[in-house]
Amino acid sequence: MSDSEDAVPGEGMAELIRDELGRIVEAKRVPYPEAAERFLQMHRTVRRDHVEWVLTELAAEERSDLVIPRAVIDGSRYRSSSLSSLVHPPTTECWDRYFDQLTRKDAPGLDELERTTYDVARLLADPNEYGARRKGLVMGNVQSGKTRHFAGVVARAMDAGYRFVIVLSGINNNLREQTQSRLDHDLFIDPEAWKPLTFVGDQDFNKDPNLQATFGRKSLLWGCAVVKKNKTRLENLRWSLSQMPIEARRRCPILIIDDEADQATPNSQADKEKISEINKKLREIWNLVSVGSYVAYTATPFANVLMDPDDGEDLFPSDFVYSLEPGTGYFGAERVFGLASTDPDHPGLDEDGLDMVRAVTDADGLKPPSKPDIRAEFDPDLPGTLVDAVEWFIVASAIRRVRGQRDHSSMLVHTTHYTAPHFAMQSRLVDLCAEMEQQVRRGDLTRFKESWEQESGRVVSAEVEGVPEWEAVRQQIPGILRDVEVIVDNGRSADRLNYDDDHPRTVIAVGGGTLARGLTLEGLVVSYFTRTSNAYDTLMQMGRWFGYRTGYDDLPRIWLTKGLDQDYAFLARVENDLRDEIRSIRGSEYTPAEVGLKVRTHPGRLEITGAGKMHNAWLVQVGMSGVRLQTFLMDGRPDVTAHNKLAADVMVRDAQFEPLRKGMAAMIARGVDNDAVRGFLKSFRYQEDLKTFTRADRAAAMDDWMAKYAAGSSWNVVLMGNPTDGAVEQYGEFGLGGVTVAKLARTPLKAGAEPAKLDFKAVMSPMDRIVDIDPSVYPDQAPDDEGDKIAIRRRFGNRKGLLVLYPLSNRAVATDGTPDKPSRRADMPMDAGEDLVAFGIVFPDVDGEGRLDDSFVSVRPLVEPTSPEDEEDVLEGVEE
Repeated sequence: MSDSEDAVPGEGMAELIRDELGRIVEAKRVPYPEAAERFLQMHRTVRRDHVEWVLTELAAEERSDLVIPRAVIDGSRYRSSSLSSLVHPPTTECWDRYFDQLTRKDAPGLDELERTTYDVARLLADPNEYGARRKGLVMGNVQSGKTRHFAGVVARAMDAGYRFVIVLSGINNNLREQTQSRLDHDLFIDPEAWKPLTFVGDQDFNKDPNLQATFGRKSLLWGCAVVKKNKTRLENLRWSLSQMPIEARRRCPILIIDDEADQATPNSQADKEKISEINKKLREIWNLVSVGSYVAYTATPFANVLMDPDDGEDLFPSDFVYSLEPGTGYFGAERVFGLASTDPDHPGLDEDGLDMVRAVTDADGLKPPSKPDIRAEFDPDLPGTLVDAVEWFIVASAIRRVRGQRDHSSMLVHTTHYTAPHFAMQSRLVDLCAEMEQQVRRGDLTRFKESWEQESGRVVSAEVEGVPEWEAVRQQIPGILRDVEVIVDNGRSADRLNYDDDHPRTVIAVGGGTLARGLTLEGLVVSYFTRTSNAYDTLMQMGRWFGYRTGYDDLPRIWLTKGLDQDYAFLARVENDLRDEIRSIRGSEYTPAEVGLKVRTHPGRLEITGAGKMHNAWLVQVGMSGVRLQTFLMDGRPDVTAHNKLAADVMVRDAQFEPLRKGMAAMIARGVDNDAVRGFLKSFRYQEDLKTFTRADRAAAMDDWMAKYAAGSSWNVVLMGNPTDGAVEQYGEFGLGGVTVAKLARTPLKAGAEPAKLDFKAVMSPMDRIVDIDPSVYPDQAPDDEGDKIAIRRRFGNRKGLLVLYPLSNRAVATDGTPDKPSRRADMPMDAGEDLVAFGIVFPDVDGEGRLDDSFVSVRPLVEPTSPEDEEDVLEGVEE
């Protein structure tokens, strides 16, 4: 018998060793290697190599079964997880103390918390493994208990052998303080175990040259720091870690929790060769971690999953992405607003939201002026919808008291990010509440009864049985009005939205940026929100109304400007798509770096995240059906304009123009071949900042879509002319395809009036989307807004694409404007080319997978960008 065969125990012996090791692990809460040593001490007749063989088999089994629900992982990085102290920690002291604290508070969803924190803890680097480091992402939901969750992960990590936890907590002081306070009360509660390096108040991280002494070989302390993502504070942390010798850092496993990880952490420099300050500091801090884990937590991980996965120095979650599902009773975007449809023929919602959203139609007067000196005096009257919102807040808070809920009750008023108008709004609301209190003292509760009649019972609750009778509610209203506070929480105010559970507050909070992310408004019942954003992550994070509403889930109301509800329903679709993709590839061979999670793009104005965070994102799937684009930025240098004129000539060389309609100075060529339009788009020389056309991935995906879905004679080309008398003499004439028109008098913005960059802001008029469709075919369908025009084109456009050419005169002169409103326009530069031609394009409407809504971006391109065709090929056969 060979030595290798002799090292393999018999089947009965292997089973006995396996069972006994399992018993020791469960009873003593020790990892398998330590259990093996205990077993060998108790059973000295058993051979060590037989025990080691069983350990190897156990590790192989765990490796083959390592499928963590809701997670995409790099399985090659977890080959020893069955033997890790994270799976079988030597103690559960910290976790037990934290879990007991939550149990005493009667916190919801503790079974789910226990399971999911264990799942995430298993994905951390083993603190006892030399050089082990992991980077991961936990995708939560807005206001869904992420702080509670990562505190649980921290507790489990400390039990397993981690020594120092760093919580990176947003960019605002109030969020850092709130996070510090929560962790102090729930997690960092044993002064004999924890060594805090930051505190509540203005006590963020300062330089500490003695970290080695704090976490030295003989120390049993756990270190904790809650640090704002501020350049100075992060430099203090970096410097302090750098003072620890590398051997000391190897003996001090560090866990970094990056809360609100999509904010400030990703590199926001548009040039990917450059690094933003916060990102640079975090890279440097991570490089000083010899053993440990970096875990990003965010509800809006778009910027994080669009980091460069091939940059090992950056913080892309290369080891795991975990989707944390909300617990029962959570109010998210889908539940509140519904789920947007992706079918362009049946727009609207696939699923309805709750009847708790109210439209704000009278908030125009709340928008402050842009000039600071005028803005300081801005003090508008309260719109009627805001008065309605305050009335319901008083009534809803009274209903909660009737139900015995005497904890915090809050209302959010968020109308602008400017700080000065917040104080004027506060004064108006204080006056309103005083007026209400006086009316109630006189016995007049009419306004509150009307609010109760209008709003109560409109949302059915599974937790509570109906709404209390009016008489019970009215008795509580005087007390609510006595207790209500109106505070301002912004960068200039002395107030902060701090909640003390021993002293419940009834508060109307007015603010902007400081209330827009991360901060929890306890007992939030009413939100009045008229701000907007063009970015998914910013818009979603500003929705402070998301979260748990235990015992009063029928009472929350949200007042929003018209259209925002549709944006939030679309974001619910985006979020569902991302979670579905994580579910679809969990347990597969794909790693987070390989898979390139896709993010759905918006068909209109919304961007996924800030442009500076998108430089690694490629358009991997594109739907152009019905999309309208235009060259509002133009390169007007003569050589460029001459080239673009020639490209237009090539496109229409086989076309026949005819007058568009009687009374219009425009010509149309119908049925232009798709390949001719593709050639024009590829040959056209765009102004370099017009990224829609100049980014190689977008251009390639657009051309790929056209080749697939717009083949044949599928385009109408319209040449716009100037209809005013004498336009030819004043502005010049433009010839194309055997016809001529008078040039158009368009002028650029003053900020974009150089030949190399002319910014017109727009070249298409609203009606140009349907300019090739005779109005007589839609007499009963008025094109009042953009949605109407989209519907008309889809119904009557015969699946044709539209390309509108705009010949622009270099003689155009801007108007002077008025003294109160001077013109923002400038004269056309005289040295601009005479052949300047801009265009607008509306892609054909199609069904199926090529629809508008089916556009996604990722860090892993599926459509490889190609070089534009050689100009000689595009312009072949045409004389200059």
